[in-house]
Amino acid sequence: MEDLIPMETFKTVGSLLLGALLAVGGASGLWGAVNLLSPRPVAERLSLGILVAGVGVFLLGFFWFIWLHYQIYLHLPLVLPDEVAKWLNHYLSNLNQKSPYGLPLYNPSSPPRYILPLWIENEKYYFWFMSYAFMALYAHRRLSDHRFRGALLLGLAIQIGIMAIWANPFARPLPRFFEEISPWFNQNLAPMAQLGLFMRLYSKMVFYYNAEYMWFHPPLLFLSYAAISVVFICSLFMLFRRQMAIEAMSYSMAKLAFFLLTLGMLLGYPWALKAWGPNWWWDPKIAASIMMWVIFSAYLHIRLYIHRRWMWHFSAFLGILCFGAMVFTFLASFFFPGQHTMQ
Repeated sequence: MEDLIPMETFKTVGSLLLGALLAVGGASGLWGAVNLLSPRPVAERLSLGILVAGVGVFLLGFFWFIWLHYQIYLHLPLVLPDEVAKWLNHYLSNLNQKSPYGLPLYNPSSPPRYILPLWIENEKYYFWFMSYAFMALYAHRRLSDHRFRGALLLGLAIQIGIMAIWANPFARPLPRFFEEISPWFNQNLAPMAQLGLFMRLYSKMVFYYNAEYMWFHPPLLFLSYAAISVVFICSLFMLFRRQMAIEAMSYSMAKLAFFLLTLGMLLGYPWALKAWGPNWWWDPKIAASIMMWVIFSAYLHIRLYIHRRWMWHFSAFLGILCFGAMVFTFLASFFFPGQHTMQ
């Protein structure tokens, strides 16, 4: 694929960006731990600068992913010979009459191209953790508690470490996608074999990679996950300290997360029905997501009784439980068979 997509260029620049993120993560971990353990604030302006630098590097990396996806759009169209294209359109016309969701006919003058979302495969972790960096920066500016600020920095350091060790999107970009499409560009296929491979690639392009829902459903969920991470940090502090400013921050982030989670789930419904049919309802991640939504709803309702006895700590416990439910929901994609299963 190197002759079509400059992968080595992407990896080289990506390694520099990852190095910058690791530097930010190291500084975040150090200053976060110092402020979390110190009775007085230490280098508060520096901690703010670390978060700003983290957001900046994350944005540079995100724009680098946009460049890669644009190269894929330009250089990896699914082009068919004219005689195969005619047979394909005849087949698609008959197929579309029997299906409620048909595939567009092949246009030789404008062959189908991949419009890949920016949050698939390992890129989803990048978007998730970048979203957390933005929200941590917001929370850092809103609250002056140095220990809370230190915890936000530690959270960023942990997430950068997880991404660098287990989900580096720069070292091997979009491996499953390139594994799927490489036979199309690397082999001289017989017409019927080419047609069969095209149908597999084209259907996934239309219903997954190029689906309009992919630009709303997943990013809304990852934004909600980032907000839940801030709620988790606030809830941990609420277990040990009765500070209304932290509780108010937790509640505002929880409202944002609940709104994003609800909207993301609702927007995923028509896409799931179109792509998978009625069986999508029994997917394990759907069940886990509904469980998380119910726990979140309980957390927001408990806030109405926050001044009653024991409700402060019970609210903090539910906030931590929301985070646990979020982690379980995400991991369900790896361990339970279903439509969301990740290999």
